[in-house]
Amino acid sequence: MGKTINILSIDGGGIRGILPATFLSALETRLQQAKNDPNVRLSDFFDFITGTSTGGLLTCIYLTPDEGDAHRPRFTARQALEFYFAYGAHSFTPQEGGGFHKYSPEGFEAQLRYFFKDLKLSQLIKPCCVTAYDLIHTEPYLFLSHKAVGDPRSDFFIRSVIRSTSALPGVFPPAKASCMAERPYTFIDGSIFAYNPALFAFMQAKLIYPEADSFFLLSLGTGLATTAYTESQTDDTSDKNWARMLANIAFDAHSDMVNYQLEDIFKNKPLSTYTRLQPSLHGMNKEMDNITEQNVQALYNAGEGFVKTNDRTMTEIIDMLLK
Repeated sequence: MGKTINILSIDGGGIRGILPATFLSALETRLQQAKNDPNVRLSDFFDFITGTSTGGLLTCIYLTPDEGDAHRPRFTARQALEFYFAYGAHSFTPQEGGGFHKYSPEGFEAQLRYFFKDLKLSQLIKPCCVTAYDLIHTEPYLFLSHKAVGDPRSDFFIRSVIRSTSALPGVFPPAKASCMAERPYTFIDGSIFAYNPALFAFMQAKLIYPEADSFFLLSLGTGLATTAYTESQTDDTSDKNWARMLANIAFDAHSDMVNYQLEDIFKNKPLSTYTRLQPSLHGMNKEMDNITEQNVQALYNAGEGFVKTNDRTMTEIIDMLLK
């Protein structure tokens, strides 16, 4: 049997990206301990990473090359987690004058320019997929780093990739971006069709590694709301209330359906393994843009608790990655 192809997929979810980021920070630390090497990174063990929205941000951070070595990652998983603490509040600056979109993109774009400068999709150190929806051509769009290599029509600045995958209507306005061949696009958040991008991750990995007969797919969610909608919420007939409710329902339903499909697919693949981890948001604020210090700390605490309660699963994941 040949090498197992390891795939990491990370859901959308705004500031709730703290949850998978906390788990992945702990995973990287455990892998360093297992290899007795502090320089070990997640990218050493995953052959392909996929993300939507906040998951797309994490994907790009994990795969950003070091300035002194284009083949090694610049950031640790811990630094990716710290991004939310240090810059989350600066990314969500209220839109002046109101309107449908709640936040101005200027603060977020400034952070992306500062961190990623002119880094291109084609320069990431491992193959990856980041989702967005193309408004001009009215179709899903996949930013594929392996396709971008040598093809300026598929290559974009990383700052444009992250801005595009994070442009959730009602939160940020659409992102205008041009590929390296100067073809203009207008994108919105990939959550519209791939809130949980794990199925796209598996499909793309099969295309990149056509000879592979063994896959390990780790899919991480950004929190599941476990409380039912209240009577006051369902009785509130305002446009704003129902727009928010329908978006949450659609995202949760899509995530569950993708999980169901992948469980069914992997039943017939005895050489492959699929693991889906979804923290609970019980008793917590589920809004994607709640950047208060209290909520950010609560999400981190929940992530730490999730790591502890899934210690056995963490060990199993490490065993899979070290094979």
